[in-house]
Amino acid sequence: MDREYDGNLHLVAAPYLWAPTVGGTFEFTVPNLPRRPGGKVTGSASVPPIDYLPKINSAVMFAFDARKGGIDIYGDYIYLNATVSASASATLSGPFGRLQIPVSLNTNARLRESIWEAAAGFAVAKGHDADLSIITGMREYPLNLSIGYSATIGSRRPFFRSGNVLTAGIAQDVIFGLRGRAYFGDGHWYVPYYIDVGSGIGQLANTTWQGYSGAGYTFNHGQSLIFLYRDLTYNDFAPVSHVQKLAMYGPLLGYTFNL
Repeated sequence: MDREYDGNLHLVAAPYLWAPTVGGTFEFTVPNLPRRPGGKVTGSASVPPIDYLPKINSAVMFAFDARKGGIDIYGDYIYLNATVSASASATLSGPFGRLQIPVSLNTNARLRESIWEAAAGFAVAKGHDADLSIITGMREYPLNLSIGYSATIGSRRPFFRSGNVLTAGIAQDVIFGLRGRAYFGDGHWYVPYYIDVGSGIGQLANTTWQGYSGAGYTFNHGQSLIFLYRDLTYNDFAPVSHVQKLAMYGPLLGYTFNL
């Protein structure tokens, strides 16, 4: 920590790979069907990395930090573009099991995520082996999800329904939190830690929090390899939003460069 607080300007870039499980609660309006009115449907879903990593079209993830003395400015950027398709079939039973109605459903989803965060921090405690900073800044998360569906209901006289569900909005949050590092042993191994909480100020009212910790190893040339567990969660969206809760949590592997 002595080198970081020597009064000189220190610039660090950190490309990384974060493979979180993505889960949430969603609410959509279903169109009217014959003899059955439509309405709002709420459901939950969770997708592990093994299901979406092969279907990623493109992705970019990196962070940066600029420090001089007790003041630092940092940012984080994530871009993800993925396309997922799925199909399902089931049989609906009528009263006493006498009526059997086959149903098949095909869906195609396009997910585009671009999350960025920028904040400034001030060191409130520092020593030879550890430091602690308070931070404040902003995180922006455009929620763009489009789902195209087609359903075939029945067999003898089937009827069909198809359409698209589109959700689009920007979650803008002011965040406050703590971050820092603690070194152990010979000074190569350290534990980074970070936590923030925030509240929405833009189109989508929400609350958010993020936290990570893990282990890092600093090489003699000053670069580091880091392995973290990271959780980013959004809650309490406005009732008009298709997304009611969204959570991303999982392992992160990164590498830091001194510029």
